[in-house]
Amino acid sequence: MVVEGRLMPSIGMNARELCDFDDLCTSLIIDPFLNFTTHKMNTRFRPVKGKQEEWKAIVEKYRINQDIDMAINEFLSNEWVKAQFQKKNSRQLQLFKEHAFRYLKTFSNEAGYEITSCQRYSMEGNVGGRICATQDWVRDEKIPLLVGCIAELTKEEEAQILRPGKNDFSVMYSCRKNCAQLWLGPASFINHDCKPNCKFVPTGRDTACVIALRDIDIGDEITCYYGDDFFGDGNSLCECTTCEKRCTGKFKPASPIKLKSKNGYSLRHTEMRLKHVNSSSDIKDSDVVEPKQTADVKPVSQVQPTENVAPVKSEADTVLSVKSSTRLKQSARNKLIDSPSRSGLFI
Repeated sequence: MVVEGRLMPSIGMNARELCDFDDLCTSLIIDPFLNFTTHKMNTRFRPVKGKQEEWKAIVEKYRINQDIDMAINEFLSNEWVKAQFQKKNSRQLQLFKEHAFRYLKTFSNEAGYEITSCQRYSMEGNVGGRICATQDWVRDEKIPLLVGCIAELTKEEEAQILRPGKNDFSVMYSCRKNCAQLWLGPASFINHDCKPNCKFVPTGRDTACVIALRDIDIGDEITCYYGDDFFGDGNSLCECTTCEKRCTGKFKPASPIKLKSKNGYSLRHTEMRLKHVNSSSDIKDSDVVEPKQTADVKPVSQVQPTENVAPVKSEADTVLSVKSSTRLKQSARNKLIDSPSRSGLFI
């Protein structure tokens, strides 16, 4: 599938323009459907009240007639939207239209994905978005309309725009260009996973889409790999689905899980009892008083077990059994480590 001509390889926006137009587009097109305000680059951004249903109706109409020019013109006819462009020139107005085009294509018949709400990640207050497939995608197939836009940040722009912990949610670092980069647009709603089903591929100097790493079914979340240390050292704070399944990242237990033996004793308690038994064996034979035995009672060592009676295990046997089982389980878990090939966004 070829992306339409107006979706140019170069977005032509600087970092400030990309921030402003992305905030405006998500407020007009995405937020009315998610029923909450998504993250904005402008920390002082305040959505207008009472217009959500009106803007949602414009997108719903576009879903039916697929007339993207009509939808954009209806947005621009709104008085609040007009006010946002009073100090903008014709070039900036055109840049906004092109960015609105990218977001409206999310609702087109050929998009193959949708943006839905997500409550998984505590780092964003358990309120965010995610991308889910609305059609089947096969391995190595591009998802061309799931696009993202890149804008390089100078040191001065970093200081002016970014507020740590507030609006640095979509900033990547390019080792090749040795600078920070904004990553916005529909593809910025793609969440990280340590075993992703997609990877980012460049489509121009400052645009990118994704390609499937394996077959993706309808309803599957589309994920990419952000990097080895994006969520703390070694992604130790990662909350992705894979980390939850593997008990790694933020789901890694603070301390080893205590196993229990079959007789109900915890491992720690059993070891203490074993030490007590071992200390008792240091008693001299002369200090031990042998119990008297009657003629009808045989020593335990001379009693022959029947076929239907299982041999009695000592507590020491139980401890060794538990420890051996623990080592086997740990060895098996170590062999489950999976290292799929991953590609970062910026190379």
